[in-house]
Amino acid sequence: MSVFSRTRLPATMLALLLLGASAGAGASAYGYSYNNVFGLTISNPSGAITVLNNVDLSRTTATLNGRSVIRGGSNIIDAPQATVGAVSKGENDFSRQGMGGSAYSRGEAQIISSQIPPFPPGSTSTNTANAAEAFLPGMGSADASGRNGSTTAMAVNLVVGEPGATIAFNFQAAPFMQLYLDATAGKGSSVTANMTLSFSIIDASGQIVFNWTPDGLIGSGILGGTELADGANLNTGYAQTPLTNGSLFTYDRIGCGAPTGNGTGTGCDGSFSALSDNLVAGNYTLVLDIKNSVDLIFAPQTTPIPAPGTLALLGLGLLGLALIRHHC
Repeated sequence: MSVFSRTRLPATMLALLLLGASAGAGASAYGYSYNNVFGLTISNPSGAITVLNNVDLSRTTATLNGRSVIRGGSNIIDAPQATVGAVSKGENDFSRQGMGGSAYSRGEAQIISSQIPPFPPGSTSTNTANAAEAFLPGMGSADASGRNGSTTAMAVNLVVGEPGATIAFNFQAAPFMQLYLDATAGKGSSVTANMTLSFSIIDASGQIVFNWTPDGLIGSGILGGTELADGANLNTGYAQTPLTNGSLFTYDRIGCGAPTGNGTGTGCDGSFSALSDNLVAGNYTLVLDIKNSVDLIFAPQTTPIPAPGTLALLGLGLLGLALIRHHC
């Protein structure tokens, strides 16, 4: 008896093995969300405003298949990068690591400079950058986030002869997002990428008297003020599911392309500007919150669908079986 007879596989079983290997070979999910806000100035064109205190926040998170890392928090201006898995990007590198290799998840956030209080000393504007990125080469789940913000207490004083004080916001931003879900993704699979940016002024009673969430449309996304420039939607999210999978989606409203270098260059941007309505005398709190996040879930299809080349592999497998039988 030939030794091959002891290891012979039925043709149907071999076909299923080949089919499963082909369907899972290119299985992957990827998400990347980034925003660089720079040249941010907060001023009061009318009236008088006194800053009482300020608390900055920089926080990063990363989760991969149930393992989580959280870094940073209040009174931190440069949160250490949160990493899980095969992260190759170094600290404060906001450019893409991209698809390929082993699974990873990373969150990055940094307040590079701050106007309130001046950091480094003498700073007259604020620069902050966030990035969240994750990749799954197969079955699993991952999420990541990068968040920067500040909470500033201030007193608004009326100047005799003026109806009140106003606060003006001006900045530039370069947002960018990408997401991908492989065509072999099964039910329950999804990739989402999100970004948010908001300014809020809250009075002593806790009422929001001003709120600005730039959405790319002049006059939209603002309460208690006037919007003067709105270069892109900075409060948006996109998702891919098995109904829309198989292609790479890119959000690049301003046309700056993917971040390069350390991801904080200021050579390309959109302009944003808003002015609050008159504020009556009293104490207020100004809150700035910027966040980027991604969330990935990949589950294989319950019934594998042949990918290109599957039939060729199946044919080779059947040919191999025929040769085995020939030698028996």
